[in-house]
Amino acid sequence: MSDNQRVIGLDPTSGPLPTTKRREAPRPASLDGAVVGLVSNGLGESDALLHAVYCELETHAGVRAAVFVRKPSVSVPPEPMDWERLISQVTVAVAGFGG
Repeated sequence: MSDNQRVIGLDPTSGPLPTTKRREAPRPASLDGAVVGLVSNGLGESDALLHAVYCELETHAGVRAAVFVRKPSVSVPPEPMDWERLISQVTVAVAGFGG
């Protein structure tokens, strides 16, 4: 490095994230009879992983049905129609993001 070159250091830290007034949804006491929302971004093996998770939940926790949603892209939320299906039909949801 010559004496005329400058080195600029960047600080990648952003500090603590802002707090929110939202609270986490309470966990159901049981998944027996629950409908599980499965939200995928469609990358990698996320669809297969979510289906495997559902099979385990069906076998061991007694869930009765699933609503599968694949987001149109990794950087956007589900389509409004899919959000409505999740909100109106599921008890709990699992998001699986492949990469």
